[in-house]
Amino acid sequence: MKSYAIISDIHGNSRALIAVLKDIELRNIETIINLGDHVFGALEAEASAKIIRETPMLCISGNTDREILESLDLISQKENMERVKAELSAETIAWLKALPKTSTVDNLIYVCHGTPESDNEYLLEMVTEHGVFVYNDEDLIEKTKHIKERVILCGHSHVNRIIYLSNGKIILNPGSVGLPAYLGKGEYRFAMESMTPHAKYAIIQANADNINIEQVHCAYDWNAASAAAKNNGNDNWAAFLLHGRMPKKLRIN
Repeated sequence: MKSYAIISDIHGNSRALIAVLKDIELRNIETIINLGDHVFGALEAEASAKIIRETPMLCISGNTDREILESLDLISQKENMERVKAELSAETIAWLKALPKTSTVDNLIYVCHGTPESDNEYLLEMVTEHGVFVYNDEDLIEKTKHIKERVILCGHSHVNRIIYLSNGKIILNPGSVGLPAYLGKGEYRFAMESMTPHAKYAIIQANADNINIEQVHCAYDWNAASAAAKNNGNDNWAAFLLHGRMPKKLRIN
């Protein structure tokens, strides 16, 4: 039986990251797969990067990792970006530049952040004017037909989901380690909410054709994380971290 710990979307939340890594260690899981979005946010960018760089794991790039690199020589209007860039070390920037966009593990697991083609699109979720919905079986089979691995990992939405397709493939989003909710702003305004403040990750256990998956919710000091976000001037992140859902003032009807 081979075990894998799947983490994603840490977003600089060092407290949540430490809690998750301690839980993984207690379970004696040696293989960690990290789906990206490592440091960007209202929290501890460089402290989180140092922990990730010093912990053996497979990491890929997420959309905010790419956005950091694209804005290195610019003044970004994205909230939190200038503070994060100022905090990151040369070692972390070099590490971010070396991250692959996708990967595979043991001929079993395909690894991407958003979709295989884009780090900024959702593999599982469709955003519409009426809300966020999960794609149906036929659509997901079509979207992943070129992937030969049985287990497909994605992050980006921060919402933990396991989707078993009728062709036998499994799509897994482990949820977010460090940011359990956020407000999306694209063609439509939408909310991504996990509904709890816990740090989330997933465990895959593979034995021949048998695939067991466990979604894990880790308690940590989210009150301190929320206070840190507030101290860094981001009241919305403070609320997301504390509740895992939209505060009333941002509620989408």
